[in-house]
Amino acid sequence: MRPDLPERLRAVVTNPVARLLADLPPQWQGEVLGPGIDGWAARIDSGRHRRLNMRGVPERLRVELAWMAHWQYRDGAHVGVTGYRLIAVVLAWAAQNHWRVPESLATVDPAELTRLFARCFQARNGRLPAADGYNRMTTVLGYPRLALMARLNDGPWWALDTWHPRCDPRIPQREREPLGYEGCSPGRAQTPWLREAIKWHLATLLESGTLVWSTIVGRRVLALTRFDRWLATLDDPTAVLRDADRAGALAAAFRQWTSEPDNRSAGATNKSSKATPRLLNSDLLAVAELMRFMLDNREEARMLLGSSPWDQLTEAHPAAWSRLISRERNQPPPVQEDHYVDDHALAQITACLPALGLAEGEILTVTLNGQDRTLPGRGDPQAMRMLLLQILTGRRASEISLCDFDCLSAPTDRALEAAEGEQVARFRYGQSKIDRAPDTILVDAEVVAVIEEQKRWIADNFPDVQPRYLFLQRRANAYGTKSYGRGNYGRVLRGFSETAQICDSQGCLVRLSHTHRFRHTKLTRLAELGLPVHVLQRYAGHANPTMAMHYVARREEHAEQAFLATRKFKADGTAITFSREDHDGMHLFNRADRFLPNGWCLLPPLQRCDKGNACLTCGVFVTDDSHLNSLTRQLSETTALIERTTSQFEVRHGRPMPDDNVWLVERRAESDALRRLLDAMRAVPGRAIQGAGSPTSGPTPVVIDLTRHRKSTP
Repeated sequence: MRPDLPERLRAVVTNPVARLLADLPPQWQGEVLGPGIDGWAARIDSGRHRRLNMRGVPERLRVELAWMAHWQYRDGAHVGVTGYRLIAVVLAWAAQNHWRVPESLATVDPAELTRLFARCFQARNGRLPAADGYNRMTTVLGYPRLALMARLNDGPWWALDTWHPRCDPRIPQREREPLGYEGCSPGRAQTPWLREAIKWHLATLLESGTLVWSTIVGRRVLALTRFDRWLATLDDPTAVLRDADRAGALAAAFRQWTSEPDNRSAGATNKSSKATPRLLNSDLLAVAELMRFMLDNREEARMLLGSSPWDQLTEAHPAAWSRLISRERNQPPPVQEDHYVDDHALAQITACLPALGLAEGEILTVTLNGQDRTLPGRGDPQAMRMLLLQILTGRRASEISLCDFDCLSAPTDRALEAAEGEQVARFRYGQSKIDRAPDTILVDAEVVAVIEEQKRWIADNFPDVQPRYLFLQRRANAYGTKSYGRGNYGRVLRGFSETAQICDSQGCLVRLSHTHRFRHTKLTRLAELGLPVHVLQRYAGHANPTMAMHYVARREEHAEQAFLATRKFKADGTAITFSREDHDGMHLFNRADRFLPNGWCLLPPLQRCDKGNACLTCGVFVTDDSHLNSLTRQLSETTALIERTTSQFEVRHGRPMPDDNVWLVERRAESDALRRLLDAMRAVPGRAIQGAGSPTSGPTPVVIDLTRHRKSTP
């Protein structure tokens, strides 16, 4: 907590040692920690020190160190014994040699403690410490110190400069938060009167339920700290609140400043392109709402924060900033190509996906576009299954990472009857965005297989815990209470994208870390299959159909076909009767636009076919039993042609035709494809068959080896 806080926000902690000791079990209260603590050997870091010796450390600091170590233990992380020991040695040396000892680890400046460590190490060893020692101390002064600050804070929770739900249970949160283990630092603002107003304003919105934690972390704190950095560029920052006549001009200046990529990020990295109107509006709205809040609560602000420039705020200020929020008139293009993953890219993704689950050091060989490629194993089978579930179900990344361990249940009898004997289950995902939206969908056997494999992986890697989530954080999670982090998920997929180099049919690189594209793709395909809007809305988990339509790629070709499929006209323009059979023939599955002699091509209109006449072995070729006689005759003729031609070759050349003969390879591929098509057609009579003749024997090759990553290399 900063010393320049108003008097009312300064917390006076009565007897902090007694408070901390009340939280510690007896075996954690001695000068030496280790013996007698259950599971100590398995829960400490890999350093050479197995005990935490704190002899000679002043009592309050010793109790604080023990409390921080105990907090790490309860949090499920490994206790950093080496880092705690370094701090204990430094504090004991400073007390013995009459150096200034910090009053508390909760209020000490980490830089001051680092300098004290350097003096101690030099006095004891005659040289400066290596970087490893600093790093171990920094780790201890991270989350455990934030938790200590929160525990010793008697004032409002928002008075702290850094907020983190993991360290401070007083922070209001919903049951599910997609950013539940991420914190924010509203106290990073350098302007004192703005900093305290930001913290009070955001805390009030959070406690009242007006905003949720993920919204505050995701945009509000960034927007308001960006406003603080802009104030630092002014000669007089208080002019923003004092001069009502210049309020509009200053708001326009801020909008111009925040639109520049170099100004949107405080660091030298992560520079994005010029901000979109939506992002600029978000920044202006955050400032306008802060001004309106301070204006509506003027008296309470004066009591809580004392006299400040906010006293000069007038009604004209928030109104001037609100007027600059522009209306977003530009609509997205009809084809949202950057939101859609075509079949060409999807086939490559599912072919490369097993490399994510393979152990590091193993190699996966795949054939892409006729070329063999080798991909190294990434050692993250959880990320592999998370991405596969996003592809198959169209769920958000947060909904997959936050879904419960027991997320499958039996469907209703009506659903089983509609499934016509196919295996289905009800999947409950981690709905984290819309509280009143549904959180279950029906899934098929493939999704169930992925989930069951993930449960087996958890049983092998977390054998002694009852996990809350289906996908678990690998480290600092001894009790299985933390879900797989979205930040780590994005980093893994970015690295995998750079290695796999997957491109779509237009040659554009597909970045797998943009996982929301799979949601757009799934909903677009369901819409093109003719799913009613209200059913699509229910599947997407949206509260209204408008948002569901936002996710559907708007294709002009598909719209025209859907319209023409409803009407037929004679040459004179008069309407004729239109039957369901006609509809199936012209627009099978509401997607087909290519007619073939023995079936239909389901390739979306956006894509071009580069297979020539190899439709029988194509994954988007579909046919039904109306072409049974034609396909049977084609198989008989192809078999006879192969026998006749190979016999003629042997008579002419005196040897059998080689198996790698180009003509023979193609004819045998056609023959095999025809047999698979006919077998599939006879197995399910009366139904359309898609992709049965392809080498993968399916419409899209999404089948992966779910157990390969668990097999040891011979």
